[in-house]
Amino acid sequence: MRDLLANGRIIFGKDEGKIPELKVPLREVGFPLRSVVQMDSRKGSNDLEALFGSRDIFKNPKPVELVEYLLSFCANPTALVLDSFAGSGTTAHATLKLNAADGGKRRFILVETEEYADTLTAERMRRVVTGVPGAKDEALKTCLGGTFTYCELGEPMDAERYFEGDDAPAWEQVARYVIYTATGETANVPAEANEDWSAGEAGGQLIHIIYKPELSFMRSPEAALTLDLARKIGEAARKAGKTALVFGAAPYVSARVLRKLGITFVQLPWSVNQRLNTEVAS
Repeated sequence: MRDLLANGRIIFGKDEGKIPELKVPLREVGFPLRSVVQMDSRKGSNDLEALFGSRDIFKNPKPVELVEYLLSFCANPTALVLDSFAGSGTTAHATLKLNAADGGKRRFILVETEEYADTLTAERMRRVVTGVPGAKDEALKTCLGGTFTYCELGEPMDAERYFEGDDAPAWEQVARYVIYTATGETANVPAEANEDWSAGEAGGQLIHIIYKPELSFMRSPEAALTLDLARKIGEAARKAGKTALVFGAAPYVSARVLRKLGITFVQLPWSVNQRLNTEVAS
């Protein structure tokens, strides 16, 4: 206490009725994260009203100010913020607002399975990024900047669904899945297979997927890579100056011939073939 008094670190009131306080210079203040945060809970609805003109489009939204405050303690300027239950998108909004405030480059991943994922969650981000003309909040009016990508998940790709009639995944879905697992890239896959089963280009190769969501087809010789089809695929790849990657149930061509044609054959994913082999064996 003597040291604090000697250094002018104690603030006294006008009389003995005021409890003395510790004087703390601003440079020493760290604003510790308190266990209780007092905030008007209506701020979350106010945020949505500023963006959409309505307070009733989402029940109990979190205030942007609250999430921004919490992120300031745990998300460094290059952090990747994950919100697995995104709701109205408050977390992403707060992340971009924090970036605008301190020049950070934080990124975010939102996950939402409800129907409003596009019309509310993603739409909120579109408006926050591009700005809301006429908004009272100057930051919303001029936009917070940044970008984001909106993606939709396809149907589950578990083995049990491959050979269950109408419920089996479509050729396009299998093609996208196979291409990504094989090359780590995505491709512009046609909605339906053509006569040579072309699925596009990825990883510097032409991709072909011999598949139909029909057990009878997958158990027939039509699901295999024949010599005629291999020659056709190989010729197309040669003209394009590339090699070909062909997925199917089995090859009816020797490895030597396939190498000569510039084709690499790969069986369909293990889960598919495992189920196919079980069905055939039974």
